[in-house]
Amino acid sequence: MRSLEKALKYPFSGEGWGAKFILGGCLCTLASAFGFIPFLGWLFWCILSLIPLGYAYGIFKDRLEGEGDNLPSWTGWGDLLYRGFFIFLIFLTYGIVPGILYGIGDILWNAGGFAAFFGLLFLILGVGIGLGISFLLPMALSLYATEGEFFAAVFRWNQVVEKIWLIQREYFTAWLVGLILFLALLFVRIHIFFIGWVLYSFGFFYLSLILAHLFGEVCREGANEEF
Repeated sequence: MRSLEKALKYPFSGEGWGAKFILGGCLCTLASAFGFIPFLGWLFWCILSLIPLGYAYGIFKDRLEGEGDNLPSWTGWGDLLYRGFFIFLIFLTYGIVPGILYGIGDILWNAGGFAAFFGLLFLILGVGIGLGISFLLPMALSLYATEGEFFAAVFRWNQVVEKIWLIQREYFTAWLVGLILFLALLFVRIHIFFIGWVLYSFGFFYLSLILAHLFGEVCREGANEEF
C-alpha cells in the first residue's frame, strides 16, 4: 500500500520537520503531564490537547484537497485551537455511548460476584461499539471537512457507509494499521514506567500525523469513485 509508506514517512518530511515534530510531541507530553494534576489538571490537559488535534486535522483536510506534501508550520494557533475544539466535540459525541457502557462495565466488574458477569457483558459491548465507531469516524470527518465543516455532516451514516464501501480494502487497511499502532502505544504506556508516558505522548502525536495523512489520502481517492 503506497499510501501507507508515504504516511509513515510524512512526519519526517519538509524543511524544519524536526522542530515541528518536537514541538507537537512536547505539547502532547505537557498536556499529559497536566493530566496527573488533581482537580483542574484535566482542564489544562484538554486545552493543550486541542492544539495538536487541530494541527492533525489541518493535515487531514489538506490531504483531502490533494495538498500538503510536507509537514506544515505551526502558525495560526487560535485557528488550531478552534479546529481542535470542534474535532474534540465530534470525538466526544461519537465516543460517549461506548464510553458510558465501558464505564458501567468497569464498575460492575470491580464490584465482583454476580455483578462481574454483567460487567463483562458491558465491557465487551463498550469495546465492540467503540471499535465500530472508530471505523466510521475517519470517513465521517471527511464529510465534515468537505462540506464546509458542517457539524451535522458527521451523522450522515448512510453516506459514510456508502463511501467506505467504495474503498473498503484501502480503508480497512488504514484503520487496522491505526488500531495496531495504537495498541502498541498503549503497551508502551502501561509497561514502561516513568518514561513510558513521554514515549506514549510523542508516539501518539506521530500516530495522529500518519493517520491524518493516510486517511486524507484514502478518503480523497474514495471521493473520485462512483458506484
